[in-house]
Amino acid sequence: MFTINVMVQNLLDYYRLFTPKEVSSEEMSAIEENAVGLGFSRLLMMENAGAKVADFILKKYGGNVRSVVVVCGTGNNGGDGFVVARHLRNNLLNIKVALVGRPSDIRSEEARLNWFLLEKMDDVEKFFLTDTSSIEALKRAFEECDIIVDAILGTGVKGVLNDPIKSIVDAINGVKKVVVAVDTPTGLNPSTGEIHGTSVKASYTITFHKMKKGLVGKGEYTGEVFVEGIGIPWEAEFFTGPGDLRRVIKPRKAYSHKGDYGTVLIIGGCEFYSGAPALAALSSYRTGAGLVYLIVPESVASSIRPISPDLIVYPTKHAHFTLNDIDLIKGLLVKADVVVVGPGLGLHHETVEMVQELLRTCKGAVKVVLDADGFKALKDSPELLEGVVATPHSGEFRYVFGFSVGERWWERIDVAVDVSRKYNFTLLLKGHDTIITDGFRVKVNRWSTPGMAVGGSGDVLSGILGTFLAWENDYFSSAVAAAYAHGDAGIRAVEKRGFHVLASDILNEIPAVLKPFDKEV
Repeated sequence: MFTINVMVQNLLDYYRLFTPKEVSSEEMSAIEENAVGLGFSRLLMMENAGAKVADFILKKYGGNVRSVVVVCGTGNNGGDGFVVARHLRNNLLNIKVALVGRPSDIRSEEARLNWFLLEKMDDVEKFFLTDTSSIEALKRAFEECDIIVDAILGTGVKGVLNDPIKSIVDAINGVKKVVVAVDTPTGLNPSTGEIHGTSVKASYTITFHKMKKGLVGKGEYTGEVFVEGIGIPWEAEFFTGPGDLRRVIKPRKAYSHKGDYGTVLIIGGCEFYSGAPALAALSSYRTGAGLVYLIVPESVASSIRPISPDLIVYPTKHAHFTLNDIDLIKGLLVKADVVVVGPGLGLHHETVEMVQELLRTCKGAVKVVLDADGFKALKDSPELLEGVVATPHSGEFRYVFGFSVGERWWERIDVAVDVSRKYNFTLLLKGHDTIITDGFRVKVNRWSTPGMAVGGSGDVLSGILGTFLAWENDYFSSAVAAAYAHGDAGIRAVEKRGFHVLASDILNEIPAVLKPFDKEV
């Protein structure tokens, strides 16, 4: 029997094997949001981060340090700095906190709470840096201290540093003191390693959870880098969560038009199935695509049009797809950012030939989502999977590759990774435990419900995925986010109707899933 201990060991092994050793700031933000979704609060992350930095200073210098100046910004990096200051003060050090701004400028609730604690500590000297006129007082504080803590800017650095931050960075670099940077030196982009005009040159950088990509090879600015855990559970990185969804959402601009939000082309339907392509198209629209076109056989076009006036339907001249339809498809491919192939397509011999020729046409030119019969059409030509994303369930997977996969995530990963890597495509292997892999990275979606086991549910997923890809996201990130969003929509539908939902019920919950992530810029 597969015991829980074996499962946990497998989780650890897969986590180490298939999650990156280094992350960008965007990836780290997603991990943190996923941790919040698991119940691990940002306040606790901030507390643990600040405590780790304070502990480093105390262990490294012990009784040789008496006075520390902590320079803090008004974001969460500054909040970490407030925690550093509190812990060092509680160890009887002389602490000065320089806030770059005013307390009213502090942006997050977690940082404000930690500032309020400092305000109650009369022995902690606090002063505010609102312009360059206060720099001289800061320089005097630097001359009198043993260590400077840089907690000004973390992942939020954008563009060239302006005053007073630029002058503060110059002042830090102008004194010969030990400088400890919190998460990343101010001015160094932790994702790219770019220097934004100037950067703090730290003696040590204490970064959290995982190494940041931009810190690698930047020793001139980072000094020695230490990676410290702050209690974020592995599940926040290995399993899907709301942070993965936020990463792919496209903000809305006031002066924009439908073309800015992607064009999705749906190719599906046959004389037996009309609902599947319609569900995929409406799902794509509900996710936020600017335009969705459908190409369907003439046998079902007249039944699809009345479903919604939003649907733009191009009929072929046959009851099902054939090679003769390639010219019509090519005419619309030039307008599309992504093509979704397969919902309700059928497996007529002529249709299989069409799918294979379509993939040759799309290769390197347009992104492709292969769903259902679109995937099954490659049973004899799996090499055509290269460079696409496919969304089979276990039965479709068995049909193409000839072997079965288990139901639990730990029974699926090895096979999914091997096939994805062999044929160089992104695989979203549907199930209650959905596996998403590009052959090197793996994520598991457990955010699901058995109520989603209903015809058409997969078509809704392919529409969501198509829109995320149309927003210029990569295959892996789009598939991860789509699996989570689809599962959340299903959970919401089941909460309202029990295990009596239709695929259209899942579709109608997509706006509720995505609305919390809406952003206008």
